[in-house]
Amino acid sequence: MADTAIESIDYLVLNGFQQRFQQVFGAVKCAFINANDKTKILQRLFGDTPLEYPYATFEIRRVEENAESYNPHNFLRRGLVLDVASDTEVRTVRVLPTNFEIEIEYTTNKFQSVEQGSVLAFCRRWLLARRLGYLKTSINYGRHQFGILVTMDPGIDTPSRENVVENETSYKISCRAVIHGYTSEPVLGQKGKVTQFNVNGQVGQVNGQIISTQFFAFPQKS
Repeated sequence: MADTAIESIDYLVLNGFQQRFQQVFGAVKCAFINANDKTKILQRLFGDTPLEYPYATFEIRRVEENAESYNPHNFLRRGLVLDVASDTEVRTVRVLPTNFEIEIEYTTNKFQSVEQGSVLAFCRRWLLARRLGYLKTSINYGRHQFGILVTMDPGIDTPSRENVVENETSYKISCRAVIHGYTSEPVLGQKGKVTQFNVNGQVGQVNGQIISTQFFAFPQKS
């Protein structure tokens, strides 16, 4: 059995959440950063250009198996079929339902506004997104589509003014969410594919021997 390197599904899960968050909350720049000086790292990720408000960072605080998901036994032991390698083999990957607990820091320079981009506008959008499921999304992995749900904090503590630098005011909001996604091994396995099965029909017997046998072959797909 041959193994081939592949991008793990959790990369797609986190990248999909990042894109969806940006769409829902209008964060100009956002990224997953597990480090102390998040602002400088975020600025470096986007070409060392000055950050425009609002922006956000996500920090993964805990990763655990999703015990409330369906039984993943077959996904782990047999592997999930991603695609067909040849007429006689399929490629598989082991997938596990996983929770990613993250902390979100949203930084803006406005406390109140009608449009997106202020503290109160973010809080309003957060409550609506939690109730109506704005952050849920789906990803395609091989031949399969996986739904990704997000559990969000029920409320947000409004921040005080963070700092004043050259008459610039900033506010930082901290909140938490859990991404109900998946993780997988970053390798593809191969196993044999069933192409034909036999059915023995006992239409009649001669001296105790079956005299009717049929063969059924699965049609080949291009």
